[in-house]
Amino acid sequence: MSAQSPREVLEAVRRLEADLDAIRARARERERDAAELRAGIAADAARERQALVEDLERVVDLIGTSWRSTHDQIAELSHQVAGLRRFAEQTAGALRDARLELRLETAAPNGTAEG
Repeated sequence: MSAQSPREVLEAVRRLEADLDAIRARARERERDAAELRAGIAADAARERQALVEDLERVVDLIGTSWRSTHDQIAELSHQVAGLRRFAEQTAGALRDARLELRLETAAPNGTAEG
């Protein structure tokens, strides 16, 4: 170690203080940059969540519309099946009571029936 004058020591301390002030200023700038980056990331995440919610709302609306349409179609088909069932039951009832008569007659040579 070399002996230094008080003036040299004071200048060295001032240089160290200036370096420390520069380091602190850079650290504050980096902290501001990091804070801005965090805020930007948070804003992006919020926009993404909002877009996701809007997309899911559309999906729910589509599913609801599809369900209502399907429900209406099933109700219409049920109504048609009930109508077909009534028709089939009426036809079956009419056929139960129907008689089939078959008459065999010979035809005369001139096309008139013989009795």
